[in-house]
Amino acid sequence: MSEPPATLDPTKKPAGAVTMVYDDHFFLERWVDHYGRQFGREHLYILSHGGDPEHRRIAEGANVIALPRDPTLFRLTRRRWMMKSSFASGMLRYYNWIIVGDVDEIVIVDPAAAPDLVTYLGRYTNPKTTPASLCPFGIELIHNPEVERDPILPGQPILTRRRVFRANANYAKPCVIRKDALFTIGGHANNHQPRVLDPHLYLLHLRFVDYETSMARLESRREMRRLMTAGADEAQGTGQWGRNLDDFRRLSNGTALREDAELPDFRKKMVEGQQHLHDGKITFFGGGRSKELYRLPDRFAAVF
Repeated sequence: MSEPPATLDPTKKPAGAVTMVYDDHFFLERWVDHYGRQFGREHLYILSHGGDPEHRRIAEGANVIALPRDPTLFRLTRRRWMMKSSFASGMLRYYNWIIVGDVDEIVIVDPAAAPDLVTYLGRYTNPKTTPASLCPFGIELIHNPEVERDPILPGQPILTRRRVFRANANYAKPCVIRKDALFTIGGHANNHQPRVLDPHLYLLHLRFVDYETSMARLESRREMRRLMTAGADEAQGTGQWGRNLDDFRRLSNGTALREDAELPDFRKKMVEGQQHLHDGKITFFGGGRSKELYRLPDRFAAVF
C-alpha cells in the first residue's frame, strides 16, 4: 500500500485547481486533462461563465458551476477576479494548495525536480516557513508555423510539438496559494508578502501556442473588447487585444536563441526589479518580457 502524500494539513486534500471560462473549449480540454492527471478530476472546479453545456461535457467528472453572464460585460474582468479570489480562498478550507488562474494558463513542475505537482508541493510540510503563495516562472509558448510544423493532436502532449517560448514576468503569477488571497485584476499579483519565485514551477501561457487557433481567438477577443468599450478603443487604436494580435504576428516569425529553462539572469532581473505598490501591500516582479525566444529542453516534452 502506497504512502499518502505529505501535506501541510492532513485533514485536507493535497491540492486542487480553479478556473473560470467562457467558450474556449480547446483550452478547457487541455486544462482538465492536465490537472485531472495531477489531482484527479474530482478536485477541479470550473466556473462556467454563461453555463455552456460543452463545458460540462468536456469536464465530465469535475465540478462545473454555471454562472450567469451579463451581456453588457459590465466590469467583466474585475468581477471575474473578485469571484476567483473568493472561490479559491474558500476552497482552502478543504485543500492545502489551490491553483487559480485563467483557462489558458497551466502550471507544471520541472520533471527533473519532481514527477508531478502533488509530489512537489508535498515537500512543503512546515506551515511556519512555507510561503502563502508560490509564483511559477512565467513563459509564453510562441508558435512559428515555419519552425514547428507538426499540428497539435488531441490526446497528445503539446510540449512534444511546441516548446519555443519567451519569458514574461507578468505571467509569473502568485497562482499557487495556501492562504486566502485577494488577486489584482488579471491575477498578476495578490496581497501575500513576500513574493516568492519558485525555482522549479513554470506557468505556461498558451494564448500563442498555435498559429491558427491563436489568430482566431485573438480576433474574437478584440471584437469582445470592442463591445465592452462601445468602440472607444477603436478611436485610440485597437485596444489591448488588438495589441496582443499585433504582438503575436511579430513573435510568430521568431526562432529560439538556445535551449534553456532556467534563464538565471532573467530571474534575477525579475526579483531585483520588484515594485512594491499600495504601501508595500502589493508587489509586481520586474524584468518585463525577454527580447529573445528560447526552447524548453527535451525533458519537458511529456509533462503537458
